[in-house]
Amino acid sequence: MSSSPTRSDSIDSVPAELAETSTSRTFQVYKPAFRRHYEIKSANDNPLYHVDISAFTPNKPDLTLHAGTSTSAPKIAASKFLKLSGDCKLALGDPDDITNTQWEDMTKESAIHSKYRFEMTIPTASGHGERRVFFWKRTHKVMVDDAKAFPLSMRSFKLIDEPSEQVVAVFSRERSFTKCGTMQIRVDHGEDFDRMVLISGLSLYERSRRRNHSTAGGGGGGGGG
Repeated sequence: MSSSPTRSDSIDSVPAELAETSTSRTFQVYKPAFRRHYEIKSANDNPLYHVDISAFTPNKPDLTLHAGTSTSAPKIAASKFLKLSGDCKLALGDPDDITNTQWEDMTKESAIHSKYRFEMTIPTASGHGERRVFFWKRTHKVMVDDAKAFPLSMRSFKLIDEPSEQVVAVFSRERSFTKCGTMQIRVDHGEDFDRMVLISGLSLYERSRRRNHSTAGGGGGGGGG
């Protein structure tokens, strides 16, 4: 089910959002020109993840996150784009493993692609998981520290924890031929949460990139960042 995220619409002005916490992690996202994959690196430029792009293969996820530098590394998350609705199906785990992989819905909450919603289970101290609602929302104010972002980009987003209205992650689009932007995760909710942030944030970026290429008359799977 979907709920209205009206409480989070005005939180760009909250100063606490702009402060990096001691638990924050930064990831650099690249897309080599004319290659059908993304590369995710650490703040120190160490390779971490490979994200395969598939636009035309039936039944294959549009994005597959690998825990390594190539498609031979284990699959740990994926995203399938639902073309008509604008929604996505997000997988935590190997999308080919029907038994052990959990799928979540990310739904488009805005006709202009500025707001998306998903739920997932967050670990708690008691050992019982808690279902939480998160919203990706386009932003022109909240940016990753030191990122060379361009302020009016349509591909910069913040991730809002719906109950607390806290900004828990930010993706800042950067002006570069191969670098797409920088992702900063500002809370520690475990490994699955980090993977969900990466795959959901990249899904927004990739869908926007395809819309731009379609408008310009280009293909969905190739091209630069």
